[in-house]
Amino acid sequence: MSRARGSSHTFAGWVFADALLAMTIIGLAAGGAAQAGQPEPAPVVVTAPAPTPTETAPPAPPAPPAPPADGVAQAPVVLELPLRDASDEAIRAAVAGAAGELSAQGRRAAFVLTFGTASTPGAGTALARRVNAQLDAAAGQVFAGSAKRDFWRAVNAQSPEAGVVRLEVYLLQQ
Repeated sequence: MSRARGSSHTFAGWVFADALLAMTIIGLAAGGAAQAGQPEPAPVVVTAPAPTPTETAPPAPPAPPAPPADGVAQAPVVLELPLRDASDEAIRAAVAGAAGELSAQGRRAAFVLTFGTASTPGAGTALARRVNAQLDAAAGQVFAGSAKRDFWRAVNAQSPEAGVVRLEVYLLQQ
């Protein structure tokens, strides 16, 4: 006697689904029955004392606006660096030049997403990893202590050249 392949698995799946549906219906019915026998709680009435008239002071001047909360800016600062076949020293120089304005403003990165453009994922993430390893040495005042992640960006119409690194720098709010 031959059986169709997978028929017992299909049958077991349907049995499980039907059992789950039955358990759900029983659970819903039991929840309603458990609450049906309980009496309604009596409302609590609280009386407040009558207000007494008092003199009111003139309104205070408006408070100065609060400084922005500590956190991370929602929009990144994007830096694109052409680093095809660059040495570690050339990478540090390119990063230092690109991050110079951020450093001059005293800005600090919370986290950095680094995208290495390449035709294959391995080459792209390796390039991004090399750049991330040089960030603290290139511009430590901006990148020290920040989280850094390596990503691949495919060579396509939006990023037509391999060897370009895109840094998406999410800054701490000041």
